Amino acid sequence: MIPLEVEIRKINIAQSKELSDLLLQSDREYSKYFIPFEFDIESVSKVLEKAVKDMYYGIYVNSILVGFYMLRGWDAGYGIPSYGVWIAKNFSSKGLSKLTLHHAISICRINKVEKLMLKVHPDNIIAKKIYEDFGFTFSGVDEKIGHLVYYKNIK
Repeated sequence: MIPLEVEIRKINIAQSKELSDLLLQSDREYSKYFIPFEFDIESVSKVLEKAVKDMYYGIYVNSILVGFYMLRGWDAGYGIPSYGVWIAKNFSSKGLSKLTLHHAISICRINKVEKLMLKVHPDNIIAKKIYEDFGFTFSGVDEKIGHLVYYKNIK
């Protein structure tokens, strides 16, 4: 057996099509809670092109994009970044979301970011458990979309 390699790489507009294709090919039911932006190529390109301080990272297995995560909000003027992650269904439950959380927390520590925020759908039980296990605490509900808001103090 030859082990598969896992890599986290910063992505930008050059990976727009690759990311858009991945998201559009996913089962709608699987991705129903993930709503940061539209998945079409134009929307993905616009998000990645506008990123200056915001960070988008691809998760690659043997150089194939299988998911991504983001730390965003800085470009909109927020002091606390928002974390979001999406992993392809056939790679879920393999620890990749946890890997991205470790990566994101390290980035926050290196950049002296004191707090991290995320939003999760109330029915996304698995994600809520992961976030709570990582020390995120419930703060309230986003009235616009009904998602639960969690924060983590970064030390």
